[in-house]
Amino acid sequence: MNTIRKYLFRISLVVAVATCWGLTSCDDGIATENYRTYDVEMLSDYLRNRPEFSKFTQIVTKAGLMDLFSTYGQYTCFVPTDSALNAYFRSIGISSVDELSVADCDTLARTAIVNRVYGLPELASVALYLGKNNMLDQPVKIESVPVIENGDTINSTYRINGQGTIIIELANDSVENGIVHPVDGLIEPLRELLPTLMKKDESISIFNTCLELTGLDRKMMRFRDESYNSEDWEYLNNNYQTGAATQKPYFEVPEYRYYGYTAFAVPDSILKEVYGCESWQDLYEYAKTIYTDGAPNDFTNETNALYQLIAYHVLDRKGLYDKLTTYVTIYTGDLYPTEWYSTMAPYTTIKVEMVNGKYASINKNKGSAIIGNLYLNRHYNNREPNPAANEQRGAIVSRTVKPGLSQNATNGVYYYIDRLVDFGAKTQETVFNNRMRIDLYTIWPEMMNNDIRSDNPKVVDVAQMSARDPESLNYIFPPGYLDDTESDPDGRFLYQNAHRSFWSYEGDEYNLNSSFNTFDITFPLPSVPEGDYQIRLGFAPMAFRAIAQMYFDGVPQDIPLDMRDATVFAKLPSGFADFSSTPSGEAWEQSKKDLHNLGWYHGPCGVRNTGSVSGDNDFNLSSGDGSSFNQNGGHTMRKVIYQGHITAGRKHTLRMKSVWAAGTAQLMIDYIEIVPKSIYGVEGEGKGEDDL
Repeated sequence: MNTIRKYLFRISLVVAVATCWGLTSCDDGIATENYRTYDVEMLSDYLRNRPEFSKFTQIVTKAGLMDLFSTYGQYTCFVPTDSALNAYFRSIGISSVDELSVADCDTLARTAIVNRVYGLPELASVALYLGKNNMLDQPVKIESVPVIENGDTINSTYRINGQGTIIIELANDSVENGIVHPVDGLIEPLRELLPTLMKKDESISIFNTCLELTGLDRKMMRFRDESYNSEDWEYLNNNYQTGAATQKPYFEVPEYRYYGYTAFAVPDSILKEVYGCESWQDLYEYAKTIYTDGAPNDFTNETNALYQLIAYHVLDRKGLYDKLTTYVTIYTGDLYPTEWYSTMAPYTTIKVEMVNGKYASINKNKGSAIIGNLYLNRHYNNREPNPAANEQRGAIVSRTVKPGLSQNATNGVYYYIDRLVDFGAKTQETVFNNRMRIDLYTIWPEMMNNDIRSDNPKVVDVAQMSARDPESLNYIFPPGYLDDTESDPDGRFLYQNAHRSFWSYEGDEYNLNSSFNTFDITFPLPSVPEGDYQIRLGFAPMAFRAIAQMYFDGVPQDIPLDMRDATVFAKLPSGFADFSSTPSGEAWEQSKKDLHNLGWYHGPCGVRNTGSVSGDNDFNLSSGDGSSFNQNGGHTMRKVIYQGHITAGRKHTLRMKSVWAAGTAQLMIDYIEIVPKSIYGVEGEGKGEDDL
């Protein structure tokens, strides 16, 4: 690409980006045509036509991938120069591509390719990892690196996986099927498992010692379930009707079944400065101030205090920073994106909250939190009489990565946090004395470990609903794929990926249907402190839904739930059915009371069907976009399916069994809420549950 064409290309790119951000939705990132040069070259042509990339071209050819690079798609290729590959060959004691095996070439080529277009503007917006894995199905870490000339910073470029850095003068080179970023070093695949990688980090030596003492490091060594073979289940791949007659999305079984882990590690410096802990023994003494020590000095016992403390800092899923929370459907002027995850400490849950950085002026539930940070177990409720007195800071999850140090392993990732977190009495009394709104996506670790949810939610084009969209795949789960879940083999458990225009919390939803008019599924609930609770199911009533009996811990609850009935609002004793106005006034409050007495709640006001809102992951969502979930007509509802006592320290389950599911009728499972009585049972201004 000559200098004039590169200059013209950059001008067109800026215009394209400005148009995308300012006017319309960019469902697939920036469209491929915005990167095209005047040459019609495929990625394969690009490699063959440039002698400075001859060695990578040989690698791709030997791997048998050149035909793939000749097909239409949306690829980003981080191409190493010949000099970069020569340096790599010297480091491993070989002299040419001829000495690499076909498998080695396949690995190196797939590591350098991502099946989505990422230009420099998109890379600039990445917090830590690309939203899309590479073709080796591994995350790709992005670090900003200053470009310095004569001692002055004149630009920024990006280091990939802590190795090759994009050569800024050659970046953004467009091809017909993607974009090319030449790099000055080979981008190697991630080969190490998470505990092995963490042990190289001397700044977290105490945490690592505790992982070893408790045996948690050995529990974090799984990578892939080799007994799972997607070919055994390919007969399930099909179009399934999950909506109106024109909507028959294509569903397929996941290709693999990976395991993964996330560790939130507290550096030695923080342990010493904040807690006075200079050794693992000191940390054990601290743990005993939080937890009852059920097995003194038996650190591998799950009731041991040290085990409980350290295991609470580990999740059994690979949580990439940008995917631990999502902005999709959440109006961040009212709510912060929040998720609740089970930890590797038995019967415990942790809160993960993104204190939104877009709307810096918002004050709801903010307290002393720092805008733009991801927090663990933060608590601030401005509906309390004295919220500041009950504020709990929690821990900040750092995006910072030490230079030259990778924190992303084959089967997991770790982050630094600046405080210890726990599931002790104070945490239970504050953090968990709140409504927990839980998207079903967070129930199963397999969702994150296998990168099920797209980071690219779209507006649904009904005419294309049956197409297989590689950017937003829909899945059907074979029996046994989801851990700790029992399902009727005659039923289908379907995952419909995130779309902005769905009446679905966070854009995605699960559906149960069957060719045999029967379905039955039982799955575990996140653990909560001992107490009295309501459990609610959030869904969108539609004419094509089914009827199901709900069970809590195997005991049937209430009458079967008919998901076809969207007339609940119209049946209120008050006769007032409009929940679309501003939530205030006597009529609003009376209608809410009538609704609650019937065991129903209107949809949450802080969640929106976002339609064609612009911006990645709905980051630019405003109150004028789409429609709130509480709007008139009953598009979304929350049904109380259990009210009673929940015992701590044991597994609790929900079961949903069909009563009527004729034809293509299906049950929608979107999200659940677990709400303590101190919240749902309180009336009066300044306390209790909000409408958000």
